[in-house]
Parts: sequence; structure tokens; C-alpha cells
Amino acid sequence: MYIIDIEASGLDDESYPIELAWCALDSDDEYSSLINPDSAGDWEYWDDHAETEIHGISRRECCDNGENVIVVGRRLEKLLEENVVFSDAAEQDQKWIDRLFDSIGKRSPARLMDIQQAVPFDRRGELCKRLSELSRPHRALSDCLALRQLVHNVREQIADGNSRNHPSD
Repeated sequence: MYIIDIEASGLDDESYPIELAWCALDSDDEYSSLINPDSAGDWEYWDDHAETEIHGISRRECCDNGENVIVVGRRLEKLLEENVVFSDAAEQDQKWIDRLFDSIGKRSPARLMDIQQAVPFDRRGELCKRLSELSRPHRALSDCLALRQLVHNVREQIADGNSRNHPSD
């Protein structure tokens, strides 16, 4: 099982993924890459507000240091075919994944699962509460790792036999 996070060129319908990362829930396996928008052919939309106020990633940085969409798409395809993948923004992240696969002439092999499904049903309220309090740098790998820790903390409450709320870690 994995957690995925995506940073995008903006929040508009024309936006696309510019950074993608995932990490395993139960191991140290992780992946992170910027995505070169020029390699997609028609990814032109750019939201300056997203760059300056949200993720801090410039289009130039993506073009200079990002992987080709085909390379990222192949890695993502393998991950989705072989694993259950969770997201804290599954619907939005799925749109960006679909946009990535569209750019390489493929369809996404699987749908993302809501991160709430990574914990038992009776702990989902606690997970939602902690998600709303979670501070994130809005960089894909850092966000994945923070989400993984959060899921572990909520799961550990069950293992400890303590269902009362703990202060956020």
C-alpha cells in the first residue's frame, strides 16, 4: 500500500501535474520527481499564484530538472497496477493522473483510494481531524511522508488499545 501526492501547475481545469511522489505505508520505498511540462506537448497553463504561494516550484525548474512524462507515466502505471494507492485528495489527484496518462496516450490502470480507507472505519474521524490540522510544505514527497506518519499514528492508537484523542504528533 502506498500514499501518493501531486503538486500541480494550478487548480484550474487546464492544470497538470508538475511534481509527483509516493511512499509505501509499511516500508521505506519512496519515489519523487518533477515533471517536465514541455515533454507533454500541450501543457501550457501556469498559475503564478500556485508557484509563489503554494508549492514554490517554477515552470523553469520543472523544464530544467523534470522527468519526461513518458518516464513518470511508466513508473506510475507500474505502481498503480501492482498496489493499492491512497491520496488525501483522491478526486483531484486522480484528475491530474488522468491528465498525465492522457498526455502519453494511455488510461490510468487504477483509481486512487481515499486515505481514510487506510485506517479502520472507527478511526476515520480521528484521521480527518488530524488531516485538517496537518501543516504541509506542499512538496509532494514531504507531504507523502507526513501523511504516512499520520496514518501510522492513528493506527498505533488502536494497537495501544487507546481510542481517546491524542495531541497531534
